[in-house]
Amino acid sequence: MVLEAEPTTIEVKSVALRYSSYDTPFWARENTQVGRWHAHGDGATQYLSLSTDGAWAELIRSEELRTEDEVAMVIVSMWAAQIGQGMIVDYSSFERAEQSGFDPSALVDEDYGRCQQEGARLRSLNYAGVVAPSAALPGATNLTLFGPRMASTWGRSTLLASSIPATIITKGAPPPGLLRSVRQIGTVHAGLVAHTATRAAKPTPLFSPQCMSRHSLRD
Repeated sequence: MVLEAEPTTIEVKSVALRYSSYDTPFWARENTQVGRWHAHGDGATQYLSLSTDGAWAELIRSEELRTEDEVAMVIVSMWAAQIGQGMIVDYSSFERAEQSGFDPSALVDEDYGRCQQEGARLRSLNYAGVVAPSAALPGATNLTLFGPRMASTWGRSTLLASSIPATIITKGAPPPGLLRSVRQIGTVHAGLVAHTATRAAKPTPLFSPQCMSRHSLRD
């Protein structure tokens, strides 16, 4: 796939969620571990979900919790953050990623390599982050922000672009029953399977502007 020089972007104005065992939901310095959209040396990167279930699912998956008893033992803070951020790359669905030339399977791959490379590319082009399907909860959407952020008081306006109003909304364990919907490490992603099946069912036109363009370049 050939990546677009300028992928589609959106402005995210929404409450996003993140669990944290620290006294802040954000990274002001380099993350201690690599993540899907950053490698060592890429700088602070913020990982959030656009739903509470999505955020809890990320915890269940990352900690490899397999039983309701294990889930019930969790005690962490769930933070809400008031996001107002433009220049977010829209890979919010497998279709959108594919339309932009980015392999949709990379969005939920266990190997972060392709997303890390794409994250580095997007940073170099001064994009602020990316929205993408959750690898942990099919149907949920995650928001990743590039660069350091710090929490400010909920309900107050901010003067710094790096400051995000945030507050703890609960402390405890993921809700009972969510476990059964979580896509555990090493299992297939239902959303990607559905996307692949839909794509395979669509007829491929014999002639299209794209095909004609590629043909002309070979002549």
